[in-house]
Amino acid sequence: MLANDKLAKAIADMGFYEFRRQLEYKTQLYGSFLVVVDRFYPSSKTCSHCGIKKESLSLAERVFKCEHCGFECDRDLNASINLKQAARSVVSACGLESADTSKLKQERNVSNY
Repeated sequence: MLANDKLAKAIADMGFYEFRRQLEYKTQLYGSFLVVVDRFYPSSKTCSHCGIKKESLSLAERVFKCEHCGFECDRDLNASINLKQAARSVVSACGLESADTSKLKQERNVSNY
């Protein structure tokens, strides 16, 4: 994406490394874990309904249309559904019960002070 002049500045300014570092820190603090999907995972090109992967999908195409099953969805929503499914498969394999919730930080009730 950094090769695209129109998106390069916005993407470079976002500081993805810092965002990921903060996520890793928070998941350790709360006894959870972070699921990181491969950066080349075709979440936008894969149909979240039937699983068929499109060969090409231009950035100008804002609506995902599957030629196989006829499913239509907003491109970003389709990608987010695919990422959720990818993360869910990892969570179910690891078991959600394994997260240590005893270390959760307790919020203070301001009215008590």
